[in-house]
Amino acid sequence: MRFTRREFMRLAAAAAGAGVCEAGTTTARGLRKYVDRLPRVPLAVPDTSVYPDADYYEVTMRQLPWRFHADLGETVAWGYWASDPSGRGRPAGLGCLGPALVARRYRPSVVRYRNHLPTTHLLREAIDETLWRQLPGVSPDPPGGRHMNMPAGVTVWNVVHLHGGWDPPQSDGNPAAWFTPQGMHGPLYASLPGAAPNEAIFAYGNRQQATMLWYHDHAMQLTRLNNYAGLSGVYVIRDQAEEALGLPQGRFEVPLIVQDRTFNRDGSLYYPSKGVSSYHPVWSPEFFGDTPVVNGKAYPFLEVQPRRYRLRVLNGSNSRFYHLWFGDGRTRLPFWLIGIGGGLRGDALRSTDLLMAPADRADIIIDFAAVPLGSGVTLMNDAATPYPSGGGGPAIPEIMRFQVTEPLSTRDPTTPPGQLALPPFEPIKPDARTRWRERVLTETTDRHDNPVHLQINGRFFFEPVDDFIRAGATEVWEYINTTGDAHPIHVHLVQFQLYDQQRFRAEEYARDYGRWLAAGRPPGKKLELKRYLVGRPMPPAAQERGWRDSFIALPKMVTRIIATYTPAPPIPGINGTATTYPADYIHHCHILEHEDNDMMRPWQLVS
Repeated sequence: MRFTRREFMRLAAAAAGAGVCEAGTTTARGLRKYVDRLPRVPLAVPDTSVYPDADYYEVTMRQLPWRFHADLGETVAWGYWASDPSGRGRPAGLGCLGPALVARRYRPSVVRYRNHLPTTHLLREAIDETLWRQLPGVSPDPPGGRHMNMPAGVTVWNVVHLHGGWDPPQSDGNPAAWFTPQGMHGPLYASLPGAAPNEAIFAYGNRQQATMLWYHDHAMQLTRLNNYAGLSGVYVIRDQAEEALGLPQGRFEVPLIVQDRTFNRDGSLYYPSKGVSSYHPVWSPEFFGDTPVVNGKAYPFLEVQPRRYRLRVLNGSNSRFYHLWFGDGRTRLPFWLIGIGGGLRGDALRSTDLLMAPADRADIIIDFAAVPLGSGVTLMNDAATPYPSGGGGPAIPEIMRFQVTEPLSTRDPTTPPGQLALPPFEPIKPDARTRWRERVLTETTDRHDNPVHLQINGRFFFEPVDDFIRAGATEVWEYINTTGDAHPIHVHLVQFQLYDQQRFRAEEYARDYGRWLAAGRPPGKKLELKRYLVGRPMPPAAQERGWRDSFIALPKMVTRIIATYTPAPPIPGINGTATTYPADYIHHCHILEHEDNDMMRPWQLVS
């Protein structure tokens, strides 16, 4: 029996709400809330003796025991573990996720990533070998294309991407740069010298302003599953300008990795299995878990003092958007947004709510001083799933709780948010030399409304590169979203700014664009976007101002971003860190199911 995409989402949501999910899963309704403490993300300790004037880490991917909630049994998950350079301490990590890597601006980091995962995937039944390998009517290696050489009979391959990093291509973590526990390599595998076959050594220059990036798995076809299994962590860059501001620090600065998961009755991770679900047509167009997980624990709590805290929030979910707010049972507490993905945003914006797409980071100051001792504040969410149309996916209205139960240990010495003198934000302005490029987001469905292809500019990922960006050029990229979904788009290498947004006649454009593609893309008949535009361009909203590495392409909107494509400089004293041309990078939707199903395209930086 076949179901439409919307029916599939409704059935999944209904099953979650009823507590009768497939494969014996439990639901959020079966778990007690706020009985597990929030795990503090451990800090990795660098070795400063291996490379001159650089921090060195050895980070190993492992499968180890983990318990996601006190009411669930112990299971296994994947995580990153950082070795103690002294050899005396335990590796830094959790049973899932990874430790925080903390860097200083202008001081490089070198990371040896080692793959010690099992050779059979934790979510083996969810792997769909038709993706990338057997697309209907498409040769797996089109003329001039870039064959992915997916390893037959192997279900575990990995590569790490530092999301938001200004890094050369050999350290970027391209999806085709994967490596396996057995030492097999993808066609774009790269490493600094000295790596074993099951390793890759990457170097990060850390020349960006203070911010919180994140590192996560980016392997071809398996990004959604490898991240879901636990392969994510935060990467913090510090600088003097940030440290002079008087922000909360130490135990009062708290990274929060927010994700959604669904669990089997034994406590193990559940993800829809290919060919198993009676309502699963071919592959899940998105995946929405029924339970919030923060730093690896479901419905955790954090005991706090009545003072200011700095929360470094990461939306690490596969597909779920969050519309977050803090509630004390009577009202919404205000907070101050001081930074986003690219760093501090120029001013502290007072707000009571915040929209976060997958891969977004938010740097928040919240003050619990006015909350009565013994009270609780709950992190709430009311975003539609999928966003913004809704109509499917279980709701997760509560995320975690802050329990104001600790007495104030000392006077709060931090700067009130309204008095922060944040670094100024200077918008980039296009000029006559600025090139404008169009990126058309499309979703092709079958007669049952099941997605068949999600694409950028009507091309598969492995088709030949057709975007060549000159090093140092400033460009405006126009993302033309013809679909009904909001797509969080991530561009590798650069931090960019939102330029503007504009409505357009999406249905008419999509029809004409499809005809143009079917006619073989005749250059003389290429669509003129200006003929479909409606109204005036709209500037970015207040929460969207600042440097960023991902943005939300809203449905039936043209969203424009502007960036300067400057190559990452080589790191003095470390061989193999210079950018060589052409340099391979990508841009893609960060809904991981979309990314794994072809809403991703390569581009090259050229000299």
